[in-house]
Amino acid sequence: MAEEKHFYGGQAIMEGVMMRGTDSWGAAVQRKDGAIGVISQQISDFTHKYRWAKWPLVRGNVALVDTLVLGLRSLIFSFNVLVEEQQQLDREAAEKEAAQAEAEGRHKKPPRKQSDMGWAIWLALLPSMLIGLGLFILLPAALVKLLLHDPSDLVKNLVEGVVRLSIILGYIASISAMSDIRRLFQYHGAEHATINCYEAGEPVTLENCRRYSPLHPRCGTAFLLVFIVVKILVGAVLPYPDVMWQLMLLRILMIPIVAAIAYEIIRYGGRHRTSLLSRAMAQPGLLMQRLTTRHPSDEQIRVAIYALSTVAPEVPLPDGFPAPLAAAMDGKLSPESPATAVAAAE
Repeated sequence: MAEEKHFYGGQAIMEGVMMRGTDSWGAAVQRKDGAIGVISQQISDFTHKYRWAKWPLVRGNVALVDTLVLGLRSLIFSFNVLVEEQQQLDREAAEKEAAQAEAEGRHKKPPRKQSDMGWAIWLALLPSMLIGLGLFILLPAALVKLLLHDPSDLVKNLVEGVVRLSIILGYIASISAMSDIRRLFQYHGAEHATINCYEAGEPVTLENCRRYSPLHPRCGTAFLLVFIVVKILVGAVLPYPDVMWQLMLLRILMIPIVAAIAYEIIRYGGRHRTSLLSRAMAQPGLLMQRLTTRHPSDEQIRVAIYALSTVAPEVPLPDGFPAPLAAAMDGKLSPESPATAVAAAE
């Protein structure tokens, strides 16, 4: 891919894909009835406002925060689309039941109040983030601290890295047995295949995307592996505190430093994919991605193409793709064009 092109990225969401463009983000979600709702919203690029946000080792944490925020927004969007569809089915069933009751002269039940479930995902995500911090950052350090006493600080850091990686791999392997997670991993593969096709310079069509790998060197899974390796290297030159709370505090304070370095490594690999060094560096991350991606179906690739087209003006919808329906953040679909909905949202 040429250096001047924008490097699109995204993530899998519930029954869909999110893509981030130069100044906007978009997502496509497929409902059970086959309708595809898309959203595209402008984003305030922090790096355009502040020059220091583009500095090496700073931009990594800016990008990390930006990725987390957009990731949560897109997950909420996909959640709302699916909930709205279910609520629509519930309303139709209630209306049918009421009409039948009226025809039979029975007492009509009052319609059930439709609750706004948007808060539920926040209620679930916040504790999940805390659990993730404890499970993947603090628990490995605590285990090494409790089980190892005599080894050097370097050995402790190495063991801690192995323990952390083992916990992460075990966690991913265990949840991948769930059917919903497998579908999410398929959408993850669809996102990668679509971006790989685009970056290869080919027209982004269903036939072309089928031929591309569901693995990508700029994936967040690869970032996670690089993060662990960099943390081991950084920790090797730092002391291993004897006091537990000091150790926990040090692990938390290391996160932005390690994330910044890991981002620069992933960024270099993504921009120099053909170099021998980049290919060698990418192999462990690509291997780990085999846990978090699955080969997508044609249906899922189509959804990823819809998502990419919302943020990439140079990627038109292929022939035969029906126009999607515009969707709002609350999940409601509209018959108006997506472009009209974006203008209204702004």
